[in-house]
Parts: sequence; C-alpha cells; structure tokens
Amino acid sequence: MKYPNLFQPFHIGNIRLKNRLVMSPMTMNYATQEGFATEKLIHYYLERAEGGVGLIIVEGTFFNTEGKGYRNQLGLSSSEHAEKLRQLTFMVHGLNNEVKIFIQIHHAGARASSKVTGLQPVAPTALPAYPGAEVPRALTKEGIKELIEAHIQAALRAKEAGFDGVDVHCAHGYLIPSFLSPLSNRRNDEYGGDLSERTRFLLEIIRGIKKRLGKDFPLTIKISGDEFIEGGLGLEEMTQIALLSQEAGIDGIMVSAGSVGAKKVGDLSQAHKVLRTLPMMTEHGCLAPLAAHVKTVLQIPVITVGRIHHPALAEEIIAQKKADLVAMGRSLLADPYLPQKSFEGKEDWIRPCIACNEGCYKRIFEQLDIQCSVNPRLGREKEIPTDHAIRSKKVFVVGAGPAGLEAAYAAWEKGHKVSLIERNKELGGQLNLASFPPGRKEIERFTNFLLGRLKRTNVKVISGKKAIQSFIKKGRPDVVILATGAHPRSQDISGLEKSRTMTSWEVLGGEKEVKGTCLVLGAGLVGCETADHLSEKGMEVILVEILPEIATGADGDTKAYFDMRFQKNGVKAYTGTELQRVEERTAMMQRGTEEIRIQFETLVFAVGAEPNDGLYDELVSLGIPVVKVGDCVRPRGILEAVQEGFQAGRTI
Repeated sequence: MKYPNLFQPFHIGNIRLKNRLVMSPMTMNYATQEGFATEKLIHYYLERAEGGVGLIIVEGTFFNTEGKGYRNQLGLSSSEHAEKLRQLTFMVHGLNNEVKIFIQIHHAGARASSKVTGLQPVAPTALPAYPGAEVPRALTKEGIKELIEAHIQAALRAKEAGFDGVDVHCAHGYLIPSFLSPLSNRRNDEYGGDLSERTRFLLEIIRGIKKRLGKDFPLTIKISGDEFIEGGLGLEEMTQIALLSQEAGIDGIMVSAGSVGAKKVGDLSQAHKVLRTLPMMTEHGCLAPLAAHVKTVLQIPVITVGRIHHPALAEEIIAQKKADLVAMGRSLLADPYLPQKSFEGKEDWIRPCIACNEGCYKRIFEQLDIQCSVNPRLGREKEIPTDHAIRSKKVFVVGAGPAGLEAAYAAWEKGHKVSLIERNKELGGQLNLASFPPGRKEIERFTNFLLGRLKRTNVKVISGKKAIQSFIKKGRPDVVILATGAHPRSQDISGLEKSRTMTSWEVLGGEKEVKGTCLVLGAGLVGCETADHLSEKGMEVILVEILPEIATGADGDTKAYFDMRFQKNGVKAYTGTELQRVEERTAMMQRGTEEIRIQFETLVFAVGAEPNDGLYDELVSLGIPVVKVGDCVRPRGILEAVQEGFQAGRTI
C-alpha cells in the first residue's frame, strides 16, 4: 500500500475509523433559513461519505438563534432539526462502508450579527469581535449557565439524530474562544481572570456533555493552536487549555489557528500567520507544527488541519507523528473521492483544490452558498444525472482554456464524439497566465489535471489551428461550444506613444519585456498580479486605479497579501486616481482636486478584457447551433468558466 499510515484504522474514543482522513467541518449555507437540512446538503455529505473518508465532521450548527452566524446555517436547536438530520446519518450509515459521522455545535458569539439573527450578539464582555462589528451584550452568570445547558442539549440532539460523536467549535474568535482570550474576556467573576478561570466556561460544557451522554459517545473540540493576533493566545497557552480539556474528558482535539479582533502578527515569510483563510499563497501543511506541539503533551488523538491537499503530505504528517489524523476541508470540496483515488494509487485523477477561496471563503463571507472554482458538481450532487446521451452528437469545442477543457470532457463523458480546437499550440488558455505571478503557482496544478484527464479520453485535439471557421464548416458538427475567451482592453490616452505600451497579458505571457519605470494602469486582480510580478523582478512599479481601493472584488486576505507585497517591494499605488494624459515621459493624473505627475518609461494596461466572440455570428449564419461559455460570454473567473463549460457539455 502506497500510504500505509494514512489508511491504517484508528480510534477516537470507542469509535473505530477505517482510516486517518477526516473531513473538516465547513459552513456550506445549504440549509433552509430556519436551519433545516435540505436534499442539497444531505447529498453533498453523502457523496463525501461515498468518497472514502474515515470521518466526516458536519459543519458548525447553531443551537439557539442568537448564536447563528450565517443566513442558511445548519441548525440543531430543536427536535425537528434533529429529525431532519437523522435522514443524513441514516443514509451515510446505510452505505455500509464504515464511514463515521460527527457533527459540530457552534455559537458565533460576538461574531454573530443582528442582520442575520434579529438579536444583539452576546459575549463574555461587551466588546466588538473586530473593528466595525456590533457591540455585543455581556452575558450574565445566569446567561452563561443557560448557554452551557444549551450546548449539552445540542449534543443530546446530535446523539438522537444518529451521529457517532460531536465536536464543539472552540476556535476562530467565536463564543467559547472569546471566553478563553484575555482580549475579549474582561470579566471579574469566576468566568474571567487568569487562564484557568477563563477556561471554566469550556470545561463546564465538556463535563456536562460527557456526564449526560456517557463515556461511550465521543466528544472532540476544535481549537486555534495560536490565534496569531497581538495580545491573543499563543501556542503554550492553547496547549494548557488542551490539557485541561483532556482532563475534563474530551476524546480528541483538532488544532487549527487564527482569530479575529486585533492586529495580526507575523509577516509574509510565514504567510499563514497573516492570511487566516490560508489562500494559495500559504504553504501546504503550514499548521501541522502547532498540532505536533500539542500532541507532545496529550494522550488523546490530535487532528491537524490547514492546506493539506495531497495524500503524500498527509502520509508524511502521520508517519512523522505530527498528528494522529489529518483533516481536509477544501480538498474534499474539490474532489470528494480524493481518499478513494489515493487508496487506489490514482493521485493524478484527483481534482486539485487550488486554494483560490473564490467559491468558498469569499462566498461564505457574503452570506452565499458554497461553490467551487474547480468542481462544478459541488452542491449539485443529486441534480446532475450521470446517464449517457440518447443520441451521440458530433461536438466541436472551440477554445482550450478552462471552459473549453471542462466542456470537452463533460461532452465526451456524456457519450458525444468531441473535437477540441485551439488556435494556439499550447492548451490551457488564461490558466497559463494566471499561474505565472508570484504566489499563484497553485493554478498550474489544475491546468495539469485538466490536461492529464483529457489524455485519458478519445477527444480529438487540434491545436495551432488558425482557419477555424472553414475547418468547422467542413467538419459539419451537430453543435459548437464556443469557449474562445477574451482579449485584453487598452485605452486611448492623449500624448501616449503606442510603442511604450503593452498589456498585462503580454507581460505575464512573456511576449514583451518592460523597460524602465513601469506604470500599471488598473489595479484589479490582474493589475495587482502584474505589479507583483514586475516588482519581484526588482523593477520600479507604479499602480494607478480609478476606484478607491486595489483588488476590488477580491477576498480580504488577497487584498492584504498585495498590500504587504507592495510595501515590501516598494510598489506605489495611487487609488481614486485618473490618468488624463501623457506629456513625453510624464503621466498627468488627477486625484480629486490634486494633480499628480509621475515619471515613467513603460505603461502596462490592466483595464479589463472584452469577449472574443467574433466567431459566434459567423457560425450562426452557417446554421450551426452554437453555445457560448466562459469569458467569451463575459470575462470573469475560473469558477464561472468551469461551471459554464461543464453545464454546456452535459446538456447539449
């Protein structure tokens, strides 16, 4: 066996797990607004159970209204919630594949919002969870006792619903960790003060659950091994809390990291300390050292989590005794069958998570349901049929970027005869440019997956084809899927010589070389990536953006990453600024009433893109049915390209 440690059985309490892989709890927003499990949610978890993971920990569930953190968060506050969840546990256990399923109980504390709950948040002290958050109501002793009992009741409902165990969320600045931290707990009674007193709330919850549910019902907790904020709890204090929790009766512990509410510590040499959502710019397995430290003092199982995207890394962590079990989250969103494929030695078949955070973290912070940039089936497990087409069609897919590659495979999988036509010799489209800037190499893993998967089909690939229209006309396909992408925009600027300009695509693709001081016009994601790439090469770079901030539309961690990178490399960014004209080597810019003059040598346009859909009308005029997908509809991201390509391939 290639991964003998990873696929070795293990126990949490009296529960036997068939392997060491755990599905980390992730809020999906798939429930109803009342918190009831939906068919969408049930089948999402069912497919992860079918995929071969040893233990599923179902996402954090609210157990009273004030603790609800998300509009469509799963609930466990009533017997009706438990009854609906029983359908999930019944179906998972009915697979008879030994997978075990826990559920996490969760109270958002001061991180809750009255916009979601209609109630003022609660916390140990009336301090906002982070700048700009609502001021919570400080809990009374009576309120604390009620919440301890509410945690216990939630655990009882979990057992009634058929779960094999329960996990309690004690990380990331929610209610329980806000009692643990001196930053958020300023109480002067027995629930505040030194570490042992601040831990009282957690320990009474643990003891209460173990007393009421018995020693044979496993209880685990999830902690932040280090909060990575100034004045917050560090590894040594969290290790003490872990020891106290073990003494109180927990059967296992998951060690995560990070919190909210204060200035983050660290720098980009250890990006995981700054970027809490662990985007692609952070290292794989970056939190494992925290779990390894905690494990040295505990006798109970320790679970590590955080950017563990490959079975080889999981195997290494367990073999080196850094943890007893390895939890994966986003990787199982990308490919629920990662465990099974790993066990069978088919690692190249695993659809890789690229940690872009576009479909998951970014959407959950916007109170939307979770999607995945690389997995178009996520959240649609039940609704997408796997049957073949009644009649096999001759399908031409034009364009081999992410939309075209996904469309070609989906149409082939459906049973059609597919030809993939690409004007360039290299396949991959904009994925090749997207993976080039610093910190974006992860995207290359997805490109390699798409190309490797394509080789396992009989899709006919025609690359370097210029006369596409005549080729299609001669081929007489039944349908064409047009995935021809977009082309970069430029602007006419008074006084600017065209010879001194180029586009960000030309820079990132290596088609043109920047000379002298570079002015990058446009500080969206592509403009920031271009500036980052050039400044990393030691060039002097100036960013100019008409909007009030850089990287508009990107998630918070990505913005923070660029801010720090630009500070490190000396990139000057002018926001809310318009380039009006050029006089010789001087850019004349306006910011409000202020006129700004900047000397530069080369101007790089990063002002968006336009659909490259000119072939559409030509093909339609020939009477050929055409479906447009991806950027040739409207320039967007990988998520939309993959989803539209998949949908087109499955439904033609």
